[in-house]
Amino acid sequence: MEPKVLYSDPVLVVLDKPVGMPSQPDPSGALSVLDWVTRSLPGDQVHPVQRLDRPAGGVMVVARGRASARELFGQFRARQVEKSYLALVEGFLALSAGEGRLEHHLVRDGRHNRSQAYDQPVPGSRPGILEYRVLKTGRTRALLEVRLLTGRHHQIRAQFALLGCPLAGDLKYGASSALRQGGIALFASHLGLRHPLSGAWLEFQARPAGRVWEPFLD
Repeated sequence: MEPKVLYSDPVLVVLDKPVGMPSQPDPSGALSVLDWVTRSLPGDQVHPVQRLDRPAGGVMVVARGRASARELFGQFRARQVEKSYLALVEGFLALSAGEGRLEHHLVRDGRHNRSQAYDQPVPGSRPGILEYRVLKTGRTRALLEVRLLTGRHHQIRAQFALLGCPLAGDLKYGASSALRQGGIALFASHLGLRHPLSGAWLEFQARPAGRVWEPFLD
């Protein structure tokens, strides 16, 4: 289980993270994306500037060197980075036809590594905003393109779960069953950002693989 390198230079690395691989070292001791970059692509010290949930896959960026990390962190904080995802959801009839925008208030539960979404502000909550577009519907699932406008912990998973539309395979948030291939049906398909040195706009795309995606990506 190794990432696929989409781009690499002295100040940043962009990869397609496999499902099941942690973005950063965690208590499990499993090889993380940061560990892999350090071992496989020698260079300046690597720094995480974003993360993808372990059961999800897709495009993510890792900074090389502190100056690059500061610049990329600034882009994420200022919402200058474009991030979009593909998601397969259950219960899609609860969604607005075609496209929509979700605005909720999220509370992170670090003890149980999950987040809860609410319709109204509650103590400790932070706003979570995303936009979605229905790309294709099946008998029990729908393929969505999701664009994050905020970057909260488990945001996509928690917000769609509140609507009764959990991601396929996401048992933690109410999915009806696990996926045979493991993980959850969430994939970071597109990332756009400015190069931390040149300022050039860079865009990266990847495509999910696996039987769960095949009927929707023909």
